[in-house]
Amino acid sequence: MKFKMIKISLITVLFCTCWPIIAQQSSDTTEIHQLLEDYKESINRADTTLAKTFWFTDPEVSFIHPKGHEKGWEEVKKGIYGMFGNRFSKRDLKSHTESITMYGDMAILEFYWVFDATFSGPDPDQMQSKGRETQVLKKIDGTWRIVHVHYSGMPKTGEREGF
Repeated sequence: MKFKMIKISLITVLFCTCWPIIAQQSSDTTEIHQLLEDYKESINRADTTLAKTFWFTDPEVSFIHPKGHEKGWEEVKKGIYGMFGNRFSKRDLKSHTESITMYGDMAILEFYWVFDATFSGPDPDQMQSKGRETQVLKKIDGTWRIVHVHYSGMPKTGEREGF
């Protein structure tokens, strides 16, 4: 009987001390999933007003992509959102295989994406690209913010590819 009471007490203590941590991680994960949805919507609309709600609008943020490297919020606005807005009349970014790894007030968000678009201008060809992306997030003043993005194409799997 005494062993059973000790066991119940230990389980209760563990539950009470671990539950807030588990609940916070669940809340953070939900917020990060929403950030990803907002991110995709901001790309699809080329909307810097929406993007400003989840990007850390600091000169130190960065965005690395196959065509270059944007440093600071102003460059991200012009080089990423400006490019998507000017180059494509229609944009549809979708993600799959999302993964979130938490590190206290930092998180790593990884996902694969498919981007369907229609070019702007007199020759409105359609295009599709596929790739993968890593976002580094930081919780700032209680809100998750993007501080870095790195995206690239799909992995090269040929014998002499991908170096």
